Amino acid sequence: METVPRDELDARIARLQETLDRQGLTGALILHNVGTYYFSGTIQTSFLFIPVQDEPLLMVLKSQERARRESSLDRVVPIPGRSAVASTLAEAGLSLEGTVGLEMDVLPASLLFWLQKTFPDCRWEDVSSGIRVQRMIKSDYEVAQIRRALEVEHEAFMDLTRFIREGMTELEVDSRLAMLARQGGHQGVVRMRGWNQEMTYAHVLSGESGTDASYLNSAHGGAGTCVAVPQGASPKKIQRNEPIEVDFSVGINGYLGDQSRTYVIGSLPDPLQKAHDCSFRILDRFRAIARPGVPCEAVFRAAVEEAEQAGLGANFMGYGPNQVRFVGHGIGLEIDEIPVLADGFKQPLEPNMVLAVEPKFVLPELGVVGLEDDYLVTQDGVERLSITKQEVLQVEEPDR
Repeated sequence: METVPRDELDARIARLQETLDRQGLTGALILHNVGTYYFSGTIQTSFLFIPVQDEPLLMVLKSQERARRESSLDRVVPIPGRSAVASTLAEAGLSLEGTVGLEMDVLPASLLFWLQKTFPDCRWEDVSSGIRVQRMIKSDYEVAQIRRALEVEHEAFMDLTRFIREGMTELEVDSRLAMLARQGGHQGVVRMRGWNQEMTYAHVLSGESGTDASYLNSAHGGAGTCVAVPQGASPKKIQRNEPIEVDFSVGINGYLGDQSRTYVIGSLPDPLQKAHDCSFRILDRFRAIARPGVPCEAVFRAAVEEAEQAGLGANFMGYGPNQVRFVGHGIGLEIDEIPVLADGFKQPLEPNMVLAVEPKFVLPELGVVGLEDDYLVTQDGVERLSITKQEVLQVEEPDR
């Protein structure tokens, strides 16, 4: 298996230590899986302490053997349980004292209470925002992983033009995507950071099923197969002349590509084609205005303006009370990274951000259509990382 290069980890740790120094923190204790992987190169169950001016210490609960194999950090040590954290730190010449950072946006309260009890002289401060801002800017290594994910997605998207058939269920298409993704190297997990947010690797939504909203913070949800996970593909059969929206994510070495395309057997009804055309214009306008220094909210407002000019403001990114108020988001180790292309998000675009931009329209009783592509912010604009052509994908039909 590929491992994260040591120079990549060194650069990440050095950037975090600069943040800790600015905030007057003595170190950061990283406990969340994604943070542990980002800074150590392994996702094994661990306590990762990164002091402000010393080498990090990775204290591994399970699996200790794999952590040593996967992480190139110099100090990787086993511990029998979390009660050994303090003594293990002391043996390494380290201690939790002063003010230490935690990723409090994802930390269970019970673990925080344990830390407060175990280290009564230590103060704890939330450092999650600084870490998320750091991860917002991608290295060349990270961009390369996202490109690889999008190559797998492109092959799968094109395969579906030959695979989909009238009368086939959404679940059959979903299963095909799963097979192709895994054969292409997909890690099998799509991670989200938001509280109570979870995502399947794909949404395959045909016709009216695409108008089913769900708890997911997305323009669409889908019926799913049960009320326990009410999103994604259902047993509904695909019909001619209805939209088949496929929103698909693949992860390579932790890094996610995120892309959507609309398919059709036959042709889309005019209102749906009009909406899809507007999705393309929104992406076209995004490419024209997006560059370093442009506020994220300006991108969102431009998208809303295009939708309203087309008479589709009420259908943009959902319908009625189920509309979401964004048109894109950062992408990386998690599918809901910052920045967010949303009203009120004043963060300016910066070089080496990677954004998933997803203008979609939900038309009651007809379905959902739209596009989603990933873009890299460059020094003077954006580069589209996604490969698949930006149009309604026509299903190839056998001779009738």
